[in-house]
Amino acid sequence: MPTEPTAPLAPTAHIPSAKPAQSAQSAQSAQSAQSAQSAQSAQRIEHAEHVVELRNGWESLVRDWARRRGEPVAREDGALYLETTVGGPTGPRLTVDVSRAAGSLVVAVTDGTLVSPDRLAPTAAAATAWNSREVTPTAILGDERSETPLLSAVLALPLAAHLSADGFAATLDTLLDAALRLLRECHDLGFVLRSTDDLTTRE
Repeated sequence: MPTEPTAPLAPTAHIPSAKPAQSAQSAQSAQSAQSAQSAQSAQRIEHAEHVVELRNGWESLVRDWARRRGEPVAREDGALYLETTVGGPTGPRLTVDVSRAAGSLVVAVTDGTLVSPDRLAPTAAAATAWNSREVTPTAILGDERSETPLLSAVLALPLAAHLSADGFAATLDTLLDAALRLLRECHDLGFVLRSTDDLTTRE
């Protein structure tokens, strides 16, 4: 039997897939995440560039710290030194001497007061008492440039240490505050002990 011709199929409408849009969003998110990671890496690199080894960068760190305190820096015999006010505008002026010695960066702080012979023993006793109680700074009596001893607060930093300018400044600012306490305590106790010795001698 002859068959009836079938009607041609109606063309189907093309529905665009949502995958390209999703792929674009995923690509955009990946790019944003990558950009954020790159920015964080750049910040870490920038921070790392400001951290220097004391062995070769200590002079620039000292000069930067002095600029922050508004003080000029002088150089003598390979050492840098400056005077700065501690404890507020009306506080005493202390001398800070920074130099390299035996693998360390030595920072010595003093008020310039020489210890007279009659106060040498009691001041030494006061310095010993400080050193037995405090970790840093160290109380040291002596001055190679003078026959009369000079009381100093000394901090030694390893030359292999790495510090940023902010970290170095914070370290020295903290040292100044501690040095002021050390100098006042040892000088005051030196006078007290000397007075006690004088009274004992009179008796």
